[in-house]
Amino acid sequence: MEQTHFDKFRQVMTAEVLGVPGLVLLGHSIASKAMFPMRSHVHPDCLEAVVIMKGNECYLVDGKKYELSGGEAFISFVNQRHSNGDSPQGISEFIWFQINPFTEKGFLGLSKECAAAVKERLIRMDTHTLKVDNESMALLKKSFKSFMHMSDDARIYAQGLFVAFLSRLFLNRSEPEANDFLMQRAVEYIQSNIRNAILLRDLCSVCKMSLSSVKHKFKQYTGETPRDYINHRKIAEAKKLLDSGRSVTETAMLLSFNTSDYFSVVFRKYTACTPSVYKARRS
Repeated sequence: MEQTHFDKFRQVMTAEVLGVPGLVLLGHSIASKAMFPMRSHVHPDCLEAVVIMKGNECYLVDGKKYELSGGEAFISFVNQRHSNGDSPQGISEFIWFQINPFTEKGFLGLSKECAAAVKERLIRMDTHTLKVDNESMALLKKSFKSFMHMSDDARIYAQGLFVAFLSRLFLNRSEPEANDFLMQRAVEYIQSNIRNAILLRDLCSVCKMSLSSVKHKFKQYTGETPRDYINHRKIAEAKKLLDSGRSVTETAMLLSFNTSDYFSVVFRKYTACTPSVYKARRS
């Protein structure tokens, strides 16, 4: 079990501090550079959810890899082993929490009937990824900040916000917003043209929006700026090319980087190692 911890990059509150039956841990993390992968582990009797606010993270469960961006949540089921696999912990900001749905008394401060409904949904979770809409994200952020105040009044408010967030995330799924379809079109364009030089004006043309609107809506939808999103996807493609035997220079050219040196700088930013080191480790 992690201990309560606070610094400017990572804040972790455990059950003793939170004081909410069933809420075992609540934390916030900001990473400005890629870090070494998280090892395989299990949280006994707990479901864990990681809500990505910005950036990218990758998780491995039962041999399957899940790549997430801002505005998405990764769920590891009760007693399920999970890790980052061989992927680094990415440049990201996220809030994560652990819930014990087997808590018998006062679960999340809910009535017996409501507690039973939430517990059943958590125990029977059958999907590892969920989309987190803007309203849900705002509820979670406000809840975390209120828990940090530590006062009784703030804790009551924080608990209510957290339950409202859980309800939206797990029980009351919202319909996609109109702009989501346009941003999905932009994401699909990036994926289809990942080896080309992708300019922001290309996304404006695809979405029929101004540059400022594309930047704003895209970040709302993915949690990243368009350029960061493009770079993340290019590095994911670079790994495939390097794994297939391509040289660093060939890979840089195939992905339309101006120089192999610039490619190496971008690769290291998102993976915590140079492409040469990555290639050597895989051989």
